[in-house]
Amino acid sequence: MFFLKLFLPLFILQLATFAFAKSNSAVLKYNVSASGNHYPFYTSNPLKPGILPEVITAIMAQAEITANHVDLPTKRITKYLENEYIDFDVITLKWLPEKERNNPRFIFSDPIIPATEMIVALPEQVAQFQSKQSLYGKNVGTVLGYYYHDDELFNRVDFPSEKELMLALARKRIDVAIMGIHTAVYWSKQLNVKTEFGAEHSHGYLRVRLLAKHKALLPKVNQALEHLHSSGFIKSIENKYIEHIPSQIIRD
Repeated sequence: MFFLKLFLPLFILQLATFAFAKSNSAVLKYNVSASGNHYPFYTSNPLKPGILPEVITAIMAQAEITANHVDLPTKRITKYLENEYIDFDVITLKWLPEKERNNPRFIFSDPIIPATEMIVALPEQVAQFQSKQSLYGKNVGTVLGYYYHDDELFNRVDFPSEKELMLALARKRIDVAIMGIHTAVYWSKQLNVKTEFGAEHSHGYLRVRLLAKHKALLPKVNQALEHLHSSGFIKSIENKYIEHIPSQIIRD
């Protein structure tokens, strides 16, 4: 009986330790591919995959968390995260409607890098889009599956990617679109489409959005982020992809 009394607490402690170790050694699944044309964040080029694949790989390695990227269609990413098929993605709170920013199902890391969305239009149209409110009630080019914090106030016209958005502007299928600032400049240059910026639509910081059930891992992720920021690694990766992008959309 004495042996049993002594053994039982040790056995419970071992079980708890095993369960904790298992939860911390789980292989996480994630997606950062977006539309596949979300340059400079994701490029579809395995040799130069984009800012997010490189940075997220480094964060997870530094945090000693095993994580595998899962290729998913853009329109399914949110559903797969909500259904816990994947464990995290990368997003800025500014893309989300107010009611979604405090969803208890998710937790968010410290900031990774800034992300700015702009209203983009052809030069002859841009004067009428100098505020976010100018979009309201209009048909607005958007990317299928993306979040837009105020999209209940305008009519989304979804396209498969930012590249397709830029082509739609060039072909005058739409008058206006919402795109990330670097992405718009990149595709303007690549496709030789003359467009201009209207008002800023959103500005925030990309963060890891993690299922709340993995909250024990968040301190490790944030510690890894702090190290990669202080060492200059994240800034060097950001510069690697954006330093050759011109500072303005093609105008002339």
